[in-house]
Amino acid sequence: MNKKSTIIVAIILGVLLLGGGALAYTNNQNEKKDADKMAMEKKAMAKEDSMKKDDAMVKDGDTMEKDDAMSKSGSYVTLAGYSANPTKYADSKKVYFFHASSCPICQGIDKEINADMSKIPAGITLIKTDFDNSTELRQKYGVTTQYTFVQVDNNGSETAQWSATSLDKVIAGIKP
Repeated sequence: MNKKSTIIVAIILGVLLLGGGALAYTNNQNEKKDADKMAMEKKAMAKEDSMKKDDAMVKDGDTMEKDDAMSKSGSYVTLAGYSANPTKYADSKKVYFFHASSCPICQGIDKEINADMSKIPAGITLIKTDFDNSTELRQKYGVTTQYTFVQVDNNGSETAQWSATSLDKVIAGIKP
């Protein structure tokens, strides 16, 4: 083998080694990204499962009222629970809470409500409304952001609309 052939073979081997190394590095990075993505998806699924468990406690008649507090405080119901029997809430002020499970502010307010339902004043019904799945209601009331609250009269006409980041601010926004 002459000197030129040896150089060419060395160059080819070098290119193959560099290419193989780059390929291995790329595959390793892709595997790492896939593992990170799977970990994030698992975390998101666990969070979603936790939210579903929170929502599952609502399934008993789709209300989140505590029997003892029912006469002394207001109600917190899902949209499905409210829609199943709206006349049950005819004597209360109705407030839609446009909530999303991916919204940390919404989660905080929901947690605050569930921690102490007695904070909801008597005569108030908060209706937990899924922001993502209630397009028709969002359009009707012009709701464009999560953690928006819309107070309505018995005919469903809007009487007030505001955003709130805590239960105290929700209650402060309710019109007499």
